[in-house]
Amino acid sequence: MVKIDVGASVDGYLSDNAATVEVGESGQHSDLIDATREALNAAIKKVRPGAQIRAIGQEIGSVITSHGFRPIKNLGGHGLNRYDLHSEIFIPNYDDGNGETLHSDMAIAIEPFASTGIGMIHNGPGGHIYILSGTKVRKDEPLYQNFNTVPFAERWVAKLMPDYTDYLRKMMKSKEVSEFAVLREHKGSFISQAEHTLLILSDEVIVTTA
Repeated sequence: MVKIDVGASVDGYLSDNAATVEVGESGQHSDLIDATREALNAAIKKVRPGAQIRAIGQEIGSVITSHGFRPIKNLGGHGLNRYDLHSEIFIPNYDDGNGETLHSDMAIAIEPFASTGIGMIHNGPGGHIYILSGTKVRKDEPLYQNFNTVPFAERWVAKLMPDYTDYLRKMMKSKEVSEFAVLREHKGSFISQAEHTLLILSDEVIVTTA
């Protein structure tokens, strides 16, 4: 299985989109892939101003478990603000008891994960994807000038400067840059993922990703 997670930025306004595909034609993982797709579609139907976040998580978890899999409990959807891919709102893949509600004029990403394992992930090695971090972001830094505060790939930095490896190492040491880790379940597990970005308006909900 291959999980493809991509995004787009237009003047800092972001979208986040993911899908899982199976390589080959065995169909071995079809039900696992279908579980996240169906969970995502069911969750989208619950989205509206005033909807409780826990109800969306409950819907996701219910669909995934009905397929015989476990929702990943320490991953989930999130809010999106300008130049902020993962803003304060967290949308779980199960009912976590969060009574917070959605409101109009906000963007969110709903992101179900279904697992054949225990339903918890842990950090693996670095994934060569970075983001500016820390309490003070220096606007004169080349990273800020090119990427602002959205994630960026190491290969993009390589196009900006010849000594990019030393530069990134220095920035990480000073805690001005953080590296995203590869996320892993326990050995032998498979995970599927599906994701859409939604814009919540007072009178409609628009899915901005295809």
